Amino acid sequence: MSDLAVIVLAAGKGTRMRSRLPKVLHPVCGRPMGVYVLDAARELSAAKLIVVVGHEADQVRDALAGDDVIFVDQPVQAGTADAVKRCRDAAAGCREVMVLNGDSPLITATTLRGLLAARGAAALSFATCRVPDVGSFGRVVRNPAGAVREIIEMAAINNPAATVERNAGQYAFDAAWLWPQVERIPISAKGEFYLTHLQATAYAMGRPAVAFEGAVDELMGFDDRVGLAEAERVMRQRILQKHMLAGVTIADPATTYIDAAVTIDEDVTILPGCHISGVSHVATGAVIGPNTTLTNARIGRDTIVRQSAIEDSTIGQRVTVGPFAHTRAGAVIGDDCEIGNYAEVKNSNVGNRVKMHHFSCILDADVGDRTNFAAGAITCNYDGAGKNRTTIGADVFIGCDTMLIAPVTLGDGALTAAGSVVTKDVPAGGRVAGVPARPMVAKGDN
Repeated sequence: MSDLAVIVLAAGKGTRMRSRLPKVLHPVCGRPMGVYVLDAARELSAAKLIVVVGHEADQVRDALAGDDVIFVDQPVQAGTADAVKRCRDAAAGCREVMVLNGDSPLITATTLRGLLAARGAAALSFATCRVPDVGSFGRVVRNPAGAVREIIEMAAINNPAATVERNAGQYAFDAAWLWPQVERIPISAKGEFYLTHLQATAYAMGRPAVAFEGAVDELMGFDDRVGLAEAERVMRQRILQKHMLAGVTIADPATTYIDAAVTIDEDVTILPGCHISGVSHVATGAVIGPNTTLTNARIGRDTIVRQSAIEDSTIGQRVTVGPFAHTRAGAVIGDDCEIGNYAEVKNSNVGNRVKMHHFSCILDADVGDRTNFAAGAITCNYDGAGKNRTTIGADVFIGCDTMLIAPVTLGDGALTAAGSVVTKDVPAGGRVAGVPARPMVAKGDN
């Protein structure tokens, strides 16, 4: 393990977000911004991973918690230097300290390694990028020889069209130099202590800071919803590119939205208009879309899901779903099934080779293999007070517009005639019809 401590600043409220949610918890492609920063830091194998919390501290702790994370409180947000100063004990024993902003989700471990390497024997290095507008970030000021002299916060730009060097807010410090110097930072006119004061300190001491120039799209911090949308756009492009390079066909990246935690095997095809989110997984050979939503869904090999919504459900292999089908929480569909247009399944276990082609609703049920649901079949699960289950055996035929009033059981090979309202159990091989359903009498029987 290295002797590096990484400090992630996550105490701010993020006023410009105009939100009750702390800034670092705003999601980018399904994950809080701060999680991306922590994941990049973890790739450095740091000895200490420290997160400074303040505004809505408990909420931030819950979202960013990990076995390797040390939390440090900043009860009053008195600036970046105050936040870092509070981490001295937590970072004890580390010879190098990296400070990262929790609102920079696009930063990569490659850039962080470059920032560390750039410091060399200098007191500190810090990340910069060239932009036409520094916005709320500080401007780098150099001396005639090119050495970094200071950072001017929100500097006026004489020529707004000119490209300027912006301080991105990520730092690498010599710890032995940092800790005494951070204690000496003066309070600003706003009553805060700014870490950017240390560039001028290092220059005055004859150990000028090293500016490490990185890519703009990595070093952007996001203070408002406009910036958040830009972060989402860039991250989505990265995710789509990763999947395509891994063997996934994405027919129209411009209309495809895939969250960061989604896993997709090779030889999957994603058609236009799809949204895949949560911890969804799509197996080899599946075809998703067009216009399909998967949320925390597991899709089996060679399954086709068209114009449908799959939520918190598991779909087996070689299944066809849709168009316009909907599986909800707790649905488990077996292999070789056919779930057709406007069919709905919730909290049910459906066996292999089951067919429910149209307008059926299976709620809180256990269904055996090879059972067939005709149009309009419903398991009526709610009695006004609670949910009840329906049990259906193998090779059962459920006629059109059948209503199964739970709790009820249909044995293997049972049949219900069209329009039946089944209120009592049907034995294996039994045939029922009517309202309420009764055993069917064969022609000629008395």
